[in-house]
Amino acid sequence: MGRSGERAAGVWWRRWGRRALEYGPLILALAATQVLSRVIWDLPNGDVDLYQNYAVAFWLHRPRLHALPVEYPPLALAVFMLTLVPPLPWYHITFAVWMGLFVLLGYRGIRERLGRTRGYIYVLYLAIGALATMLARFDIVPALATLAALWAVERGRFGSAYALIATGILLKLYPAFLLPVVAVTHWRALAARDGPVAPAPARSPIAALAHFARRSTTRRTSRGLALCAALVLAGYLPALVVNTAGALSGFSYAGGRPLQIESTPAAILWLGTIVGIPAQPDYSFTSLNYVGILDVYLKPLSAVALAAGCLWVYWRQARGRLSTGQAFVACLAVVLVTNKIFSPQYLIWALPVVAYVEGFDLVWLAICLLTLYEFPIIYQMRRPILTVPYSWEFMPVLALRNGLLLYATLRAIMRPPRRAPEPTGSGPASAHAARIATRPSPPDERGESAPALAG
Repeated sequence: MGRSGERAAGVWWRRWGRRALEYGPLILALAATQVLSRVIWDLPNGDVDLYQNYAVAFWLHRPRLHALPVEYPPLALAVFMLTLVPPLPWYHITFAVWMGLFVLLGYRGIRERLGRTRGYIYVLYLAIGALATMLARFDIVPALATLAALWAVERGRFGSAYALIATGILLKLYPAFLLPVVAVTHWRALAARDGPVAPAPARSPIAALAHFARRSTTRRTSRGLALCAALVLAGYLPALVVNTAGALSGFSYAGGRPLQIESTPAAILWLGTIVGIPAQPDYSFTSLNYVGILDVYLKPLSAVALAAGCLWVYWRQARGRLSTGQAFVACLAVVLVTNKIFSPQYLIWALPVVAYVEGFDLVWLAICLLTLYEFPIIYQMRRPILTVPYSWEFMPVLALRNGLLLYATLRAIMRPPRRAPEPTGSGPASAHAARIATRPSPPDERGESAPALAG
């Protein structure tokens, strides 16, 4: 009995004791961020109040099941309902606990794939760059959906990857920019498995395009894109049926917003004031913005820069200059640095993927530190909110942060190819094909990577 008891104690320690030692400090760190935000800095928690109001309105207001979020896709309601589960009056704490569980879920996934150190880097980035928003916003949920899509691609499970991207789109829209990255990798994996095919006939570009479209790899990739589109449509369809205007309100809401003060275009507006071009802060759409005579040009230019930056990423990935993980990082960085809206919590979109793909990086650490200094420190020191832009350090800090983000974006797009993490498991494409698809093409005789889309 004594030896069996010792064996049982040893099994218990190996199973639970080590996990307690590993996860205990992480849980304490998450709790510390909540204490700093709510007790020490006394930050408002309006976003969680908004989430809870949306959930209550959807379930209880008449007509029931018709009230949809104004600025979010319909599936976001599933996350907002976590403020009601369990139905306690302290829904801010309830929501923070749920988001903390998602953070730990991301740590677990990264740890299982790349080890404990890389998982700690993930937590470090979030604890610094998203200290006040990590547990008080729901952005960690779509961020983990995109990270899981990257893992699915590395395993060659492209059906799951398309489904996860669709889930992210239904939560926050921005993962739509990652869909072409998945499709390019899918195409290359299928092409690597099927082997070379006859080159396109030397006729017109239209004939070449038709030849490309007839390839089996193209048809199968198109089916994956169709799967993603069908899932997004299926998510929007019930909302469109019960409340058409409400289901599409997020698009009109985002389109009408001015330049948010944390965005790169707003930083350009502020730099213009140094040479005498007028601009000033403006509070609208429940956010602090920056408006001036140049914003009528900067708003469309930011959309053009977003499209051009993403196309550049897709092109370099298709030519074998970027691995899938690098393309994920580059595309997310483009979305952040060119968008006219850049709330502090948006940094959460990129940090899990950056931690997984890049590991510890001083540039991204500096971006996190400057974001922490901007929000909540400067915001907390300057109240009411409209006095924040007149702090001598506020706009320079944002300009420096966005400048570093622009540097990180260009570096992510232009840096030499790096080996992607080895995929595990198997899927519709073989593991061998997945490895080829998630790594750049080997150099040719001139020392350049061969174009991945060559027939």
